[in-house]
Amino acid sequence: MTAHRKALPSIDTARCTGCGWCVAVCAPHVLSLQVQGDAAWGPKRSRLDDAARCTGCALCAVRCPFDAIQMVRAGVPPGLQGSLQSVKDEAALSHTRGDVPVM
Repeated sequence: MTAHRKALPSIDTARCTGCGWCVAVCAPHVLSLQVQGDAAWGPKRSRLDDAARCTGCALCAVRCPFDAIQMVRAGVPPGLQGSLQSVKDEAALSHTRGDVPVM
């Protein structure tokens, strides 16, 4: 039996600063920092490299200090995403004990 992934990270490259915090907390190592465009160097932005290996834990979204990552529920049309309860808030609650974040 395979686990069903609830959500995948969607990265807003306009808000992403390339700080790398999301990459650092990604246990399955499916996020990376990539240079935007065709240039060999320049500003980097976070990118989901392997959606199939993503566990959907939302630690990347919780850790992002710029709110550039939103968890998007799998199988839900983009127009309905806003009407759903925030997966990021659910993940934040599941990764805390009282007032102390679990990292």
